[in-house]
Amino acid sequence: MKIPQVSIIIPVYNAGGRLVECLDTLIQQTLRDIEFILVIDCPTDGSDKIAQAYAQKDDRIILVYNTENLHIGKSRNRGLEVARGEYIGFSDHDDYRELDMYEQMYDYAQNKHADIVISRPAVKREGCIELWNVPDVEVSQFKEYALMDLMGRGNGERDVSVFCNIHNVIYRRDLIMSNQIQFVDTRFIAPEDVLFNIETILCADTVVYLNRPFYYHLMLESSEGHSSSYSGWEKRGEGMNYLCQLLRQKHVFELYASSFYNQVTKQFLNSLLGVLYQGQSIKNFWKAYRMLKSYSFTKPAFKQYKPDVTPRSWLKNKVRALFAFFLTH
Repeated sequence: MKIPQVSIIIPVYNAGGRLVECLDTLIQQTLRDIEFILVIDCPTDGSDKIAQAYAQKDDRIILVYNTENLHIGKSRNRGLEVARGEYIGFSDHDDYRELDMYEQMYDYAQNKHADIVISRPAVKREGCIELWNVPDVEVSQFKEYALMDLMGRGNGERDVSVFCNIHNVIYRRDLIMSNQIQFVDTRFIAPEDVLFNIETILCADTVVYLNRPFYYHLMLESSEGHSSSYSGWEKRGEGMNYLCQLLRQKHVFELYASSFYNQVTKQFLNSLLGVLYQGQSIKNFWKAYRMLKSYSFTKPAFKQYKPDVTPRSWLKNKVRALFAFFLTH
């Protein structure tokens, strides 16, 4: 069978009616040599029936069924097992995109001989589209800029990495497969997008930026990314531990240590404050504090802690400084 130019992997859970717009903006892509892999992750709202109806009308749609709810990380890995495209992209089941997205990105990848193409990030929040700004960076320096931004969760320039999502990106399939890159299991580790982007970019030879927004990521309060579980201390602690081990395995820990420590302090402070804001018990807060403090990298990370650029009240900054103090002692 002819290898498609692009494969798009879409885990499907309870997307509701938003799945229709997502699939419409996929099957109407101006790039026709494309396949869509829908990983049906045991939805309970009929999303699987919508996916089946689309698959009956378009033979480019491949359905993969999970026998249990694997969440988004392992569902994407199941998609990677069957994807055949020269490049691979990812979509959430409730997002949409411009109809020429993959044609433009594939052509750009071909012209630049790129392993990874990143387009301008865009999110839709409460009906308004927000375009994220990426500074002008020399092509030869873009890979390193993206890595520093990802490692440091904005690295002091902002409160979050501008490259934290995978949806506005296409990756050369051979890059992923030859380096055996997979998503972490999001039932236990987060943030999976950041970790996947760091690992793929570390392994890539050529990473380029296309300054045009194509993909619109919906920021919904009901989404998994906003859940207390996803942003909680257990998953974030294990996520930072995974990243630490990855950097050491790639023999680049010392090169990115300062940025890595920046991310650790942001993730851990946000997680601890989340326990307080959610009104959880002191017992649970103490459990979170002890676990996060137990990692070997926590103390050196907080020894270099500096408040980030996000404006906060005097009280919030004092609470953060207090937590930082106790995490170093």
